[in-house]
Amino acid sequence: MFSKKYILFALSLLVTSVLLLSACGGAAPTEEGAAPPEAEPLIIGGVFNQTGWMAAYDGPPRDAAFLAVKVLNDQGGIMGRPVELIEIDGKTDPALVGTATLQLIEKGAEIIIAPCDFDIGAPASQAAQEAGMVGTSLCASSPLYGSEVLGDKQFTASVWNNNMAAAAAEWAFEEKGWRTAALVTDVAYEYTQSLGDLFKEHWETLGGEIISDDAYTAGDEDFSAQIGRIQALPDAPDVIYISGVNPELATILRQVRAAGIETPLMGGDTYDDVELWAALGSELANDIYFATHSWLGPEAGENMDEFLALYEEEYGEPPAAGFTVMGWDVVMVYAQAIEAAGTTDGAAVADKMEEIEFDLLSGHMDWSSAEEGHFPNKEVALVELQGAKPSFIGWVAVENPPGR
Repeated sequence: MFSKKYILFALSLLVTSVLLLSACGGAAPTEEGAAPPEAEPLIIGGVFNQTGWMAAYDGPPRDAAFLAVKVLNDQGGIMGRPVELIEIDGKTDPALVGTATLQLIEKGAEIIIAPCDFDIGAPASQAAQEAGMVGTSLCASSPLYGSEVLGDKQFTASVWNNNMAAAAAEWAFEEKGWRTAALVTDVAYEYTQSLGDLFKEHWETLGGEIISDDAYTAGDEDFSAQIGRIQALPDAPDVIYISGVNPELATILRQVRAAGIETPLMGGDTYDDVELWAALGSELANDIYFATHSWLGPEAGENMDEFLALYEEEYGEPPAAGFTVMGWDVVMVYAQAIEAAGTTDGAAVADKMEEIEFDLLSGHMDWSSAEEGHFPNKEVALVELQGAKPSFIGWVAVENPPGR
């Protein structure tokens, strides 16, 4: 079940820039390793939500993206051009995200980094598509985030919910031997709705039974009704899968545990949040399992320790959550694809992103063609939470995800 993870990009500043300078016309670096001073900067535009609930998911990747740009420039840039990452806060407002993307394009951005959610981030990719540019979401996992809905130059660096939900379901069914599940879904967001639906579909395909299927919506604060219905079941479920986002996710998890329910809890990447773990505390944050983007430790694969060292040297503290690496990965994907294409032209870069198989800090990535939706065929990291402290379970590569 578990696949071995390889990392393509060298993370040390001492690594030769040959990896990033192909025979596609890239200029050679100077003796000091810096791009020629006369070269025009290659501008990446990033919409990172630093205000509102999305800040918890966009903030960590933002820091890693700036670190990746620094490393690239120390190694000679991209195609011999210094890289500049310019940003605007989308303030967790889809309208502002779209406007911010247009502003970044006006300021010279040649390629776009979009936020970490379909509902919030899609306007960034729509603006990029209209401008003929590639756009890639940091970690939007909705199956809608791809070429079929957003256009032939749009991608997400995340696994889709198809894989995220299936990885959790397969591990729970096959490794833990659980057979019955209660499902509770926040129906306010496409992300949470599709994650819950796909978990249910795959769980039942495996032979599991959903014995309770409940819902809530963003803004709810009292989950006693949903908890009461679970407690009233003739037999307790083996696992409770809760698909939600913060702050409601922390509230419902806390109320479930405070009600005396000790059943294992499962969910997706929004559980990968140190503020969530702190909100639950060591007494309540037990027997919680979630699928996410990566693991910040040597168990995740080669060179993770080097990335962590670079990050801590730059920011004075280690990264807090697996979301962090997504910013690094998007920038490095762009670096390799642009070098291979020899241009920042949207169609050419998109072609290379479809063609190349990438080995990233967040797992092996192989995007399908635009005709197939830019499906991100990617590994999933599984994490266990005990006493509010995470530990790595392993990588899961899903062979037959639901909805594919």
